[in-house]
Amino acid sequence: MSARTWFLQKASDKEIFGPTDLATLKSWAAEAKISPLDKISSDNRESWNRSPMIPELQMDLLIQMPDNYLYGPTNVAAIQEFLATGEIDENVTIINCLDNTEARLGDLVWFQASPRQTRSASTTFQGTGYDRSSTNEDAAMRRIAALERQSMELQRAVDEWHQAYLRLKQQYIESVGREPL
Repeated sequence: MSARTWFLQKASDKEIFGPTDLATLKSWAAEAKISPLDKISSDNRESWNRSPMIPELQMDLLIQMPDNYLYGPTNVAAIQEFLATGEIDENVTIINCLDNTEARLGDLVWFQASPRQTRSASTTFQGTGYDRSSTNEDAAMRRIAALERQSMELQRAVDEWHQAYLRLKQQYIESVGREPL
């Protein structure tokens, strides 16, 4: 029997990566390349589950930022990646979704025992701009371009919803003879 193959679908642009093995999928999650909104398939893309629903990825932790914004669920390795890139510090609150406990990151035993590493780049997505040989400036420019694309996609979705709203409003006016409340 052959090993199960996995596929990753990015929430931002619906791009699909794979097939890959579980070890590679775990390394992507460890390098914060899998967001909680991304989807995973292990049945040749017949069905998809949100990444935190895959037990093997151990995405059981929420990061509570100082402004109470919650990110996650994510895993320990991704939290270390966020620390290494300066996106969070040891003062954020970590909420364990398995036992509903909350603690300051700096007070957690696994944080105190862990090395503060930078991204290893031993695994990369092909075609996503995660290029090991690029400079920080190149990486930043690619990230900006990706965010601009995502922003345009979201604006397009807002525009579509607005047009749908205007059509429904017009139908309402035509059928009832007055503006909606």
